[in-house]
Amino acid sequence: MTKQKPNVPHAVISWFFLLYFVILLAERLQSLLRAAAADQLFMDAFEGVASIIVSLSLLSAVALLSFCSKPFWKSLTGKAEPDDNRMTVTAGVILVSGMIHTVYTIPGIQFAAYGMLIVAMILRAVQLMPESKNRFGLWYSLIYLTVFSMAIPVVYKHDTLTNATLFHVIEYCVMFALVCSFTLMLRRLFLGRGENLLLWLPFVIMAVGDAVVLWMGWTAEVNTFVLIFAALSVVLFIAGKILFAIQKNSA
Repeated sequence: MTKQKPNVPHAVISWFFLLYFVILLAERLQSLLRAAAADQLFMDAFEGVASIIVSLSLLSAVALLSFCSKPFWKSLTGKAEPDDNRMTVTAGVILVSGMIHTVYTIPGIQFAAYGMLIVAMILRAVQLMPESKNRFGLWYSLIYLTVFSMAIPVVYKHDTLTNATLFHVIEYCVMFALVCSFTLMLRRLFLGRGENLLLWLPFVIMAVGDAVVLWMGWTAEVNTFVLIFAALSVVLFIAGKILFAIQKNSA
């Protein structure tokens, strides 16, 4: 029996993933190189830690792409299906670098990179739709996942805070936890298990973590972006739990 061709070719999704990697890698590299040229990579403790973590994130992502992703490279030409597990993990690894505000960060280019990843997520949902047993759950979960990703706080330097060091440590902890949570849900989506991404643990981490970061940094600057998307994530999660329960009971 001939295997049915997917309604969206794997190669198309892989190319959008590659664009995400390349654009974000280019933006992060230009920031590091310009900072190095201006002797600003280690101008203080915050920038030093940020430079090290960003560099490790980029090196790890490049290593994963170069040595552990043969199916991914073959999928670009349509000769193989991508390894969704490794591909999504690599996406999460490089995302860490984008969640740290360094000297010479260009937010517009970063958002362009994230746009490529979101397009890949949408196309994967379209690809999964014909065999999905719960199309509403699939698309609702995709919307929730997208909003959740926007609720990950970027690590910013706040020297004006009296407890700045503690604040930065908590920022990093929340960011790492939410990037891991996002990567877990992204992996589930691409492995075909994305019909219900309303998972309690990532939600609790997001709600509590964002609340703490917003509260601690409130006197220095209100992070309106995170506040809006954290609130939207809470609304979508609660509404989704109710809708999924109604859907299950009426089945």
